[in-house]
Amino acid sequence: MFSGPDQVGTTDGGFADELSRLKRRGASVLVVGSVHPDQWRDACRRLLGCGTDRTRRRVLVSTTAGPHHAIHHVDETGSEALSVIAYDAQARNATTAEPGETPSIRPATTEAESLADLGIAIEQAIENFETNTAALESGEVRLGIDSLLPLLEEYGRQRVFKLLHLVNGRTKAVDGMAHYHLPVERDARIVQTLSPLFDIIVELREHDGDYQERWTIEDGDRRSGWLSVGPE
Repeated sequence: MFSGPDQVGTTDGGFADELSRLKRRGASVLVVGSVHPDQWRDACRRLLGCGTDRTRRRVLVSTTAGPHHAIHHVDETGSEALSVIAYDAQARNATTAEPGETPSIRPATTEAESLADLGIAIEQAIENFETNTAALESGEVRLGIDSLLPLLEEYGRQRVFKLLHLVNGRTKAVDGMAHYHLPVERDARIVQTLSPLFDIIVELREHDGDYQERWTIEDGDRRSGWLSVGPE
């Protein structure tokens, strides 16, 4: 279900056991760190379950413009089970390819012009997966939001906190995984404010030319240490 520790290994048996438990019940993940866009893209693809043979049903939410549009985070496999939601200004560009790139998929895009619209669109996307699937497996539904910063800047911490609480609950109800990128350092005040909402916090950094991740589970007592993860 997860990238990082369960793929590259860890000597902490309790850590691995807890990851397995989260795999079964569903999880919420906050990804932090101001890193090169390629590193965030690779982490996002792994959290979305790209590059595996298992079926994934993905909800991608774009809140930012630039080279990492939501549509570029997925591969062709399972692309029919994809819902793209574009928040506000992103709606006009959600299916526009970056220069020199031709996305293999061009799904219909739902436009969300407010925080309430965004919550409704996510709820509807997950409901559609439930309706059109006989039985969703653990980890089959994957939700990713490319940045929380635009939402925090426009609506403030309290309203975004409430939205994340609702979205996390809805995703876990289908044993799915939701992850969100917040491009700030781990010790930023906003991370401390939001961290109670998340089962896992993944820190990203570049160290001596290597991409690295560190995973912390819930209360902070279980941590993977820094793990080298090469670009895909």
